[in-house]
Amino acid sequence: SIPRATNQTLWRILVFYVGALAVLLSLYPWDQIVPGASPFVLIFKALDAGVVAHVLNVVVLTAALSVYNSCVYSNSRMLYGLAVQGHAPRALLRVNERGVPLASLAVSAVATALCVGVNYAVPGKALGLLMGLAVAGMLINWAMISWSHLRFRAARRAAGATTAFPSPLFPLTNWVCLIYLAGIVAIMAATPDLRLSVWMIPAWLVVLAVGYRLAEGRRARLARAAS
Repeated sequence: SIPRATNQTLWRILVFYVGALAVLLSLYPWDQIVPGASPFVLIFKALDAGVVAHVLNVVVLTAALSVYNSCVYSNSRMLYGLAVQGHAPRALLRVNERGVPLASLAVSAVATALCVGVNYAVPGKALGLLMGLAVAGMLINWAMISWSHLRFRAARRAAGATTAFPSPLFPLTNWVCLIYLAGIVAIMAATPDLRLSVWMIPAWLVVLAVGYRLAEGRRARLARAAS
């Protein structure tokens, strides 16, 4: 099931993301796109299809609410799962009678309130700042995925084992991905509004490392006490 789902994901990215960008760039000049506006809405406005543009705005808002709903669900369950594994405070284990992780849900609600507060404080820069922070998190995730895959394949090779579903062009694709991510970091560092996000990458890594060490130390102490 995993190989089939992976292959389907690649095709869906090519069709819905790369394909959509190809259509967008063929219909509207990229240097005339207004920040904060949907490029697809701008296309229909340029084609004098105002009604379609309004309908598309409703679709975009509905999609945004759907994404937010799924993010709240996944974030709360992820925090709960981390608490179960001992990598998050045990207070996040609290659930109601229906099994909904209320404490984790409250953390997501607080994060949403902070985003609203940032938008209220700096309405012109809030989106760029928050998107920069999100990109910083994604850079860390993809860099860790690429590096972990390199280590995983090296360990499999050292053990004399083979991989049933190998990544094409390994390890070239991993290094290309890491170099590409480094290029994104360089571009962000050269952009004044995104430099804070670049500094957040090492700061967040330090926070994760300290939290991991504390969690591992606590787990080791509990293991020694139990023995």
